[in-house]
Amino acid sequence: MDNRAKIVAEARRWLGTPFHHQAALLGAGVDCVGLIRGVGAACSMVTVSDEDWRRFSHYGRVPSPRRMMEGMRLFLDEIQPGEELPGDIAWIQWREGIPMHLALLAEHNGRRTLIHSLSDFGKVLEHGFTSEWQARVSSWWRYPGLST
Repeated sequence: MDNRAKIVAEARRWLGTPFHHQAALLGAGVDCVGLIRGVGAACSMVTVSDEDWRRFSHYGRVPSPRRMMEGMRLFLDEIQPGEELPGDIAWIQWREGIPMHLALLAEHNGRRTLIHSLSDFGKVLEHGFTSEWQARVSSWWRYPGLST
């Protein structure tokens, strides 16, 4: 199994995990940032030292897009729109067009999907990557070293 397939398979293991702000525990609780951290760590795609994580760990329920960008630049690689593949990460606009949510791109039966932890649904879920969601993507990111 290639790394992209491993990322998607790992993300699917998190499906149904309850939403819990600032958590990253498979089956117990996770938010959108914790899902990206947890999947990346389980797939050995990203390692975050305790010291580095402490700089970003105390984010609010409405996170600062500036702080999110700082963290993503430290832990992930930005990619150009149109280069995204399953296993890549969408930074999604939420309130008033402000990016503050993360989701993993996947595929199911030939259709693009998103896997993310969403407080509105109270858990990690996978659903179609509809035109509404596509329009909300602010930028695309990739785990370091993940090939195209």
